[in-house]
Amino acid sequence: MNKAITSITWLHPLWLFAALVFFLFACFWRYPGNKDHWHRVMSSSVLSFLGNTDRVLRRLNLVFIIATIICIALAKPALRQSSNETWRHSIGWVVVADVSRSMTLNDSVPSRLSAAREAMLSLSNAAGARPIAMILYAGDAFLVAPPAFDRSHFNEHAALLEHGIIPQEGSNLARALSLASSVIEESEYVRARVFVIGDSGGFNQNSEAAARHFASEGHRLDVIVFGSEADQSISSNIENNSQAPNNVAVDLTASHSLAKAGGGIVMHGNKFGVVNFKPLKLHRDSDASNASALESLVWRNQSHWLLLLALPLMLYWFHQNQEDNE
Repeated sequence: MNKAITSITWLHPLWLFAALVFFLFACFWRYPGNKDHWHRVMSSSVLSFLGNTDRVLRRLNLVFIIATIICIALAKPALRQSSNETWRHSIGWVVVADVSRSMTLNDSVPSRLSAAREAMLSLSNAAGARPIAMILYAGDAFLVAPPAFDRSHFNEHAALLEHGIIPQEGSNLARALSLASSVIEESEYVRARVFVIGDSGGFNQNSEAAARHFASEGHRLDVIVFGSEADQSISSNIENNSQAPNNVAVDLTASHSLAKAGGGIVMHGNKFGVVNFKPLKLHRDSDASNASALESLVWRNQSHWLLLLALPLMLYWFHQNQEDNE
């Protein structure tokens, strides 16, 4: 019994504050019984001598007591009825990586693309029991590794990541995000996280619109960018690479706009391509009980027992009101 009590989780704990307020009102808002009106002309000591004492429930405001119980019920006390592992397949990740020509620049040592490769392998290791998919984009976008629990296929493609895999030049991120949306829908994810890895190429109004769509569906989009923000720091790379694109500096303003639209944050790798993944809180969505769509599957709600407790009090209150009116 004690174990069951300690294992209770409040799914909507803010209602407990309202319950406390109503309980305090119930305790201190005392009133005499209304069965007769002798209390208006006689002192309480005389009424007590005559045996006309009120019971405790009559001295408490039943309306507030009932309101307290209802608020506790609305807080949804629940017991876990399933393991997170049972529903972990409903939470997945999609990695969207840029493989355009600008990713070959070496302002991130040894190159932006190499840094992106390491970041993808780190995400693969952090995914745990969640399925993870890979989408590559340049002038077009392709699903390279469909959602899978097995990491070998994903890691193999990440390790071999290089420019030229997609022959069309450019950074069509909007197309890649559209493909990611299809992957999420077909996989029937309740909650998904999309990680855009690149150098801000293709971060425009179209991609922000796609990011807002993810957020509206309850998903999240985070941005991981590599490269220098200042043009002068990469001028030597452009001189040594005659086919490098004109706009090669990382646009952090556009990166933050994209992440904000998707409900995520931006992580900017340092000049060695190292990313601090802690702010991304990669284990934050590991608990399936946090997803509202899975709430009824993971938790067994106990609110109905509290409502059954409130029912006889409501009947008693109605009965007393009827007697007082008579």
